[in-house]
Amino acid sequence: MRYSHATAIALTMLIAVSAQAQQTDPHKLKDVLTGDSKGSAASNPQCKLFTPAEVATYVGVPVGPGENAAGGSGCLWYDANDEASVTVTVVPPNYFPEPKLVKGFKRLPDVGSRGWVAPDDGWSAGALVQEVAIVVGISGKTATEPSAVRLLQETIKRRTK
Repeated sequence: MRYSHATAIALTMLIAVSAQAQQTDPHKLKDVLTGDSKGSAASNPQCKLFTPAEVATYVGVPVGPGENAAGGSGCLWYDANDEASVTVTVVPPNYFPEPKLVKGFKRLPDVGSRGWVAPDDGWSAGALVQEVAIVVGISGKTATEPSAVRLLQETIKRRTK
């Protein structure tokens, strides 16, 4: 499965984007929903944060190049078997999810503001940082809580350079 809890933000954004799209061409609508209408993944700031080799160190398996996700506000990398994936999404703070009711939800007091990690179809982690919400997700058999936290920390570090 390519998408995990980190894409809950994506669903919220997709509803807003699709309401604006009002297009009858399914290819154009797909491009709007994935963010491809805004340009290639190579120009997506989140896809520029990590190489596929770097992403593989977090998910534990090789992944392909990043693809636009969440209406262009995120990037998605996944393995050849479509069994493991990594997402990095950056959105306005009003779209910041906090899955407090998920069994295993934990606060990360030293990671951004209101940092958290929670199990999902793998693990998701998020934090508010410099007026944006950053949410990462790792799915698949090799996903771990420490990897999700490290990915969030590294994403924050790379975005604040």
